[in-house]
Amino acid sequence: MKETDTQNIEEIDIDDIGTILKSSRLKSKKSLEEISSELCIRKIYLTALEESNYEVLPPIPYGIGYVRTYARYLGLSPERAVKLYKTAALAVEEQKNEEDIVETPEVNKSGSWHILTGILALAAIYGGWSWYMSQTAPKTSEENVIAVTVPESESNVAGEIVTESEPALKQENAEAKESNVLETAEETTQTTVDVVTLEEQTVVPVAETAPAVMPNNVVLEFTGETWVELKDKNKVYFQGVFHDKDKKEIEYTDNLFLSVGRPRNVKVFIKGVEKDIIAPRRKMNIPLDSLN
Repeated sequence: MKETDTQNIEEIDIDDIGTILKSSRLKSKKSLEEISSELCIRKIYLTALEESNYEVLPPIPYGIGYVRTYARYLGLSPERAVKLYKTAALAVEEQKNEEDIVETPEVNKSGSWHILTGILALAAIYGGWSWYMSQTAPKTSEENVIAVTVPESESNVAGEIVTESEPALKQENAEAKESNVLETAEETTQTTVDVVTLEEQTVVPVAETAPAVMPNNVVLEFTGETWVELKDKNKVYFQGVFHDKDKKEIEYTDNLFLSVGRPRNVKVFIKGVEKDIIAPRRKMNIPLDSLN
């Protein structure tokens, strides 16, 4: 529908924007389906505007856009239509908020009552359980002693069940412990004799043991990544980058020189003795003969 001069809504003696929109649409003989297709507004929203069903409509900022577009299409004043819509929509929203506030204290009160009831129920259950345990507690040791003490004749008739007195039990336990101690002492003595006999058979004179001979080698053990070169005046024995747990070994000779990039990542052993190579400005051509 082509837009014409807008009709002044103020001249209409109706305050309900939905009634005004619906009345204007019926006069234009346009269906909701046609208007929905032309304005690209869902039919459900157009119906909600005409019936003042604000719960179906989106939030007020979006509803304002729908009202303005719909009123302009029907030739009504968009500003007046928006004003009537905002007044009605805000009134509905405030009423809904007041209803929520009124219902909230009742809900909280009901929740507090349930919590208090639960606490009282737990207290009652705990009190009943404590009373039951006190009634069913086992008798004291004195009561047990009196109950076990029976005439000797009756205990014999009953098959001598629980007939031994406490002193007899203590004496039997003492005899059993003494027997175990004697057996343990005999086993220990026998073991000691066997060990002494074995040592006498395998004794080797200390004087016959040959002294240990230290290898005449240079060993480099790496604890991290570093560059190393070992050479003498005539040749290079090895050179390159080595890593953690690598190991290099050569026969020791005089006039060996060591160069290392990271001295802390390598350990140097000469004839089985570790040498200290960490020192300021000592990384290149270190004479191994000079190491302490």
